[in-house]
Amino acid sequence: MKKNILLSLLMLLSISLISQEKGSYLSISTGIGRAGYKYEMGAIDFANTKRDILFGGQVNFGYSYYFTNNVGISTGLGFSHYRTKAHLKGEFQPEKYFVLNTYTDNDPFDGHVTTYDLRVRTQNWTEYQSGKYLEIPVILNLQKKFGENEIFGVYLAAGFKFQIPLTSKYAIVDGDRVEQAKLSISGYYPERNLELGELSSPDLAQHGFGKIHNPSQVLKNATGKLNFGFNISAVAEAGFLISFSKRVDLTLGAFIDGGLLNINKKETSKAMFTGPDADYVAGGEYNVANGISYSSIIKSEYVNKVKTISYGGKVGLRIKLGKLSEKQEQEPQPQIVCPPCEKDTVYIHQTEPIALDSLLKEVIDALKERPKFNMPETHNNYHLDSYIPDNMPTKEVDYLFDPIYFDLNKSVLRPESTRNLDKKADIMKKNPQMRLLISGNTCDLGNDNLNYDLGLKRAEAARNYLIRKGIGAERLEITTLSRFEPEMPNNNELNRTHNRRADFKPVFLK
Repeated sequence: MKKNILLSLLMLLSISLISQEKGSYLSISTGIGRAGYKYEMGAIDFANTKRDILFGGQVNFGYSYYFTNNVGISTGLGFSHYRTKAHLKGEFQPEKYFVLNTYTDNDPFDGHVTTYDLRVRTQNWTEYQSGKYLEIPVILNLQKKFGENEIFGVYLAAGFKFQIPLTSKYAIVDGDRVEQAKLSISGYYPERNLELGELSSPDLAQHGFGKIHNPSQVLKNATGKLNFGFNISAVAEAGFLISFSKRVDLTLGAFIDGGLLNINKKETSKAMFTGPDADYVAGGEYNVANGISYSSIIKSEYVNKVKTISYGGKVGLRIKLGKLSEKQEQEPQPQIVCPPCEKDTVYIHQTEPIALDSLLKEVIDALKERPKFNMPETHNNYHLDSYIPDNMPTKEVDYLFDPIYFDLNKSVLRPESTRNLDKKADIMKKNPQMRLLISGNTCDLGNDNLNYDLGLKRAEAARNYLIRKGIGAERLEITTLSRFEPEMPNNNELNRTHNRRADFKPVFLK
């Protein structure tokens, strides 16, 4: 199931095209979810096996760079914590036991030296396993922000993490109460076909036989290290972007990681329990299991391959480095109302209204000594005497002066613009003595150099269309007025749409 989820995310990545401004970012994120070890416990006939992946976490510090408008890569440094509990579920069974070794003992019945087998049984055995990894990710990132202000967006990521083990350990989990026995130790005397400390017999702690609930405090190596090695993990992540400002984004998403390598580097398989090398001695009146050693389930013959798995939710912050793009620097500013004046305007010496935010922008530019273009020169024929024939219908005059409008940063004619130009061409064909002056205009977004060229391209688009409609090029004159002749104050996006236009002036020379 988890593999299918990972493959689905990778397929989603492969068919998605997402754009984002070029640039570099620093990020910090943390993920919380299930994170642990995935393995099979085979050939265990004395218990039912179960493995629980516990809650774990990860922290990542990253650097990302968008080298095209669509794709970015990221790397950095991270830490992951994996946690698992392995269970050998089931009750004590007389016929299910480990034989640790054969020892000699003074016969407890007649004082003669005899031999016995030391036996171990388990009941609802639980082992806790954990590990921490240092990570170096190499990730492909795709993302897109929506809306005019690009406050919300989505992101997808896929790649690999190279994981270096820092610590890996295991520990036996004791019972909460004395009556929750976890381990049973008994001695079987074959000469007498007798088992001391067997399940139905009372404890003989003075001989080291009986049941205990706290094996972690008695067994040797009840806690220890696991021999886990280097790992490569496949990564997939998807989520949402929320912009706090032009530089800071919040990321909210879900992730899944899957280990590709077997990290279990045990040299040889061991038995889960081993007895003392010398004789088994109780070591105290109530010290059952003294000297018996334990080996982790993962180190035993029951487990071979171990891989990592993690999935959950993730939250982070991302900070853009370097200079902001012109588009980001020139986002629309909040409107300022200045009653009792007309909304968003102030009047200076009773001249034409000026948008307050445009006035502030001009002042700031002047203080920065930012180089700017002057107002472009007017048409060569503006100074000539011109008139409108008295017999020209008013409707045709209106058509001649009617402007056409363009999309942001575009000089492509809209369908309604071509219909407007068709009417102008028809009127010019009926009045061969008429010339037409075309002026390209822009809003205040972008720098003056770009706006100067954009205004000229808009005028050229109108002229070229009229030429294709049969109007001689010598009758059409173009220029650019850039942002210097706005139809509306550039104080909000609606007004700016009126300033992305081409104006027309008919000239009838006397």
